Amino acid sequence: MRIRTNHLRASLLATATNLGAREKAVTLPSGPAPHAKPDSGWALVTGASAGIGKELALGLARAGWRLVLVGRSAERLEAVRKSLAGPRAEKAVALRSDLSEPGAAARLYAECASRGIEVEILVNNAGSGVFGPAVDSDSADVEAMISLNVTSLTGLSSLFGRDMKSRGGGRILNVGSFAGLNPTPYFASYAATKSYVLNYSIALRAELSGSGVVVTCLLPGYVRTEFDGNAGIANSAYLAFSNANSLDAATVSKIGLTALRRGGAWTIAGATNRLAAAFFAILPKTASPRIMKAALDRILASKGKA
Repeated sequence: MRIRTNHLRASLLATATNLGAREKAVTLPSGPAPHAKPDSGWALVTGASAGIGKELALGLARAGWRLVLVGRSAERLEAVRKSLAGPRAEKAVALRSDLSEPGAAARLYAECASRGIEVEILVNNAGSGVFGPAVDSDSADVEAMISLNVTSLTGLSSLFGRDMKSRGGGRILNVGSFAGLNPTPYFASYAATKSYVLNYSIALRAELSGSGVVVTCLLPGYVRTEFDGNAGIANSAYLAFSNANSLDAATVSKIGLTALRRGGAWTIAGATNRLAAAFFAILPKTASPRIMKAALDRILASKGKA
């Protein structure tokens, strides 16, 4: 039994190492991209007012890109814009947009076109979650989440990706989630949207192969952002567990920018998450949600309320 256990542990570690091999470097080459015209490189980041999106924007600005910052709060976007540092930071544009609204992706694309902005890097980071038993979830909240996580991401990838293809190059970074790798109880709809993000990204990457446009998907796990609060999670034990197992947004953004630079298909942020992904990958499809539900039930029952 010990030999088998050691062999399994070694196999999981090897798999996890392979899954996360792209995380080691943490810098981007200076923009614009090699195919861009001099001083013409624009990077658009959705959900740029806080968390991972803010950190991605800061990193891209430092690398020399002109930024289009997109989010729901004009005030917070402006604060991020003023905090940018880099050779083209002063040219950054903040555009308020609620991407959960119908037609928001097309309106954002049209606004960029009207300003003569050619997006060379598209970062689809904006997203939201709904936590709790699926049958008890508010349908309006779920619809808004699907519109943001799926519909707008798809629309922006298609609209800007088409332009990138016609110009012969570009990069798209779609932010998925570790939750998208498996059915996740109490995050059933959210995990399903993030599964879509991963599979859509890989399919789009294949379609655009040879065009000069590269699509990458970043899969974070727990991250110290406003996500838990926005998802309506109030259980103190769960929040403590989430915080204890979280990476900070700056670390996750570095992993994402590295993956973007290297052009890999997808990367899982964090060694623990890679190890967990390797473990769940060897189990039957129905086993992982049972395991996660049992663990979450214990956490949620320990104190506080969901």
